Amino acid sequence: MSVRTHSLMRKASRFAARHTLQRWLPLRRQRAVISFSFDDVALSACTTGAALLQEYQARATFFVCGGLENQLEQGQLCHHGAQLQQLHSDGHEIACHTYSHLNCELQPLSVLQADWDRNRQYLAELGIPASGFAFPFGAYDLGSKHAAAQRFSYSRITGGGMQQGRADLHALRAQALYAGKTTDEEISHLIAEAAAQGAWLIFYSHEVSDQPGPWGTTPAQLRFALQTARDAGCELLNIRDAIQAYQAFSA
Repeated sequence: MSVRTHSLMRKASRFAARHTLQRWLPLRRQRAVISFSFDDVALSACTTGAALLQEYQARATFFVCGGLENQLEQGQLCHHGAQLQQLHSDGHEIACHTYSHLNCELQPLSVLQADWDRNRQYLAELGIPASGFAFPFGAYDLGSKHAAAQRFSYSRITGGGMQQGRADLHALRAQALYAGKTTDEEISHLIAEAAAQGAWLIFYSHEVSDQPGPWGTTPAQLRFALQTARDAGCELLNIRDAIQAYQAFSA
């Protein structure tokens, strides 16, 4: 198979994944919901990030790679098990990334499934049940979307945007919260749009540091997003709790 043919097949698979295998959740509540999530999970997200969230009585979703425990990721020290247990006890959602931070679009399904099972086992040994999932790098195709749908109650992707009117639980859209890329003006605009439309906006980031890497946020930026959401009258819920709230409203 030529490189060009392989590339076209991958693009076709990604297109099919975006437009098929949807599991729609009606978003009938009028009040907008803002969710914050952290991928990988950096130590600073567990400490500085969680402390800021607590100030606003907010709870986030932490997508954990078990293999990164006490390791460096992009120069940032990652979580350890006791911190995840504390976050879980405090009402945050602990969910799955992949154990080895795999790109799900590039891996055989057998490798993905074994890695997912290893990650869930890692969390289970900490006494943490995990049913949610986020695709590392936001990368997925038709096969991995289908396989994730068989294992997880929802999957989060990237790519920006928000959920309006309904949400595909197998591909929840999320917006980057990166200090070097996301401006305060963009944050304000997104939250204002969500508030006006009664939409569901999910932010994602990695570390929370005064000197973050390219995929992290600062305490000041996170505080700005939290305060802006609160001032706009939005409800602050982690992804699991947001889904439950929408499901209860639609029952």
